[in-house]
Amino acid sequence: MWNVISRISIVNKSSSVILTTHSMEEAEALSSRMAIQVDGTLQCIGTTQEIKHKFGKGYEVEIKVQKTSVEELKNIAKKAGLEST
Repeated sequence: MWNVISRISIVNKSSSVILTTHSMEEAEALSSRMAIQVDGTLQCIGTTQEIKHKFGKGYEVEIKVQKTSVEELKNIAKKAGLEST
């Protein structure tokens, strides 16, 4: 779908594409301008850089977890009362 949207916006300069997403990365990759809507109300509109500069004060967290074995998962399910019969 990204290729289709990208092709439409690059090839036909007189067209507009409206994409709704919760992913800032997706919006950045496919858009030259974006808008943010909260509870049905438009909060801001601008380029990616403008929006990041004004509202981009946040944190990025990276979490690494170990794989859980099937036996460990069964024990967790049993303790939680989710054991299947």
